[in-house]
Amino acid sequence: MADQIPDAPSASDETELRALRDQIDAIDQQLQTLINQRASCAQQVAEVKQRFNQALPAVFYRPEREAQVLRRVMERNTGPLPDQAMARLFREVMSVCLALEQPLSVAYPGPEGGYAEQAVRKHFGLSVRGAAMTDAEQALKAVEQGHCHYAVTPIESAHEGLVSHTLDLFRRYDLRICGEVELLLDPADDKTLAADTRYLVLGKQYVEPSGHDKTSILLSVKDQPGVLHDVLGAFRQRDISLTRLESRTVHQGGDAYSLFYIDFEGHQEDAPVMDLLSELDRGPDTLKVLGSYPRAVL
Repeated sequence: MADQIPDAPSASDETELRALRDQIDAIDQQLQTLINQRASCAQQVAEVKQRFNQALPAVFYRPEREAQVLRRVMERNTGPLPDQAMARLFREVMSVCLALEQPLSVAYPGPEGGYAEQAVRKHFGLSVRGAAMTDAEQALKAVEQGHCHYAVTPIESAHEGLVSHTLDLFRRYDLRICGEVELLLDPADDKTLAADTRYLVLGKQYVEPSGHDKTSILLSVKDQPGVLHDVLGAFRQRDISLTRLESRTVHQGGDAYSLFYIDFEGHQEDAPVMDLLSELDRGPDTLKVLGSYPRAVL
């Protein structure tokens, strides 16, 4: 059976289509002009930052600022584009503008094209320079030695829970958590059922409050009955909500210790969190604040 030839649009339809396409072309031109204006502003921001404190390297990537911008984009969005789609568009605009200020290099455990690189692109956009490393430790080492600005490494797997190797690296490297990335994976695309779904961004900078933050800590406490109850009580007394709690036993000098990895809501500059950290840091317990950072937006 021969293919049917679609009816040609009527003259009035063709006129309407031409008018709509002309309108789209005009809007595209306006968008292009505005994007370039935004890029020029970003370049001016870079110049001001470099003049502001010439004794120290300028910090161009501000995780809390980007999170605030993306949240506002979603809050004011009126459609028809979904909030997440609109935010992803702005994510890329910010990515190319940041590349004009300072091209970022981000290390991640390989391979290229894997889930870790997807997490890098989702968080930083397509204009970032990704650097695949043999493993998570090499990624953190690249940041510590100044070869890369940031590292993105897995912290949670949907099917295996906490990535324990990353926890060991947190104890050994003095880097701060600057952000988190959540990957929503289709089980049909994940034949191994071992894909990592939450990643952390690590760097050297302190991140200011964004308004919707998390804090992560490592707490080492001598193993004894009731230790978990005591730790949880400190959070409960201040009405601080936990988002993740993992514990395991480690041995040091012949003694057993409970090592807690805890994520909770709030920033370390918030008064209740400051009070909590002060209490946890007293006595023989060992506290390491891994960082406060914006909650994942996309």
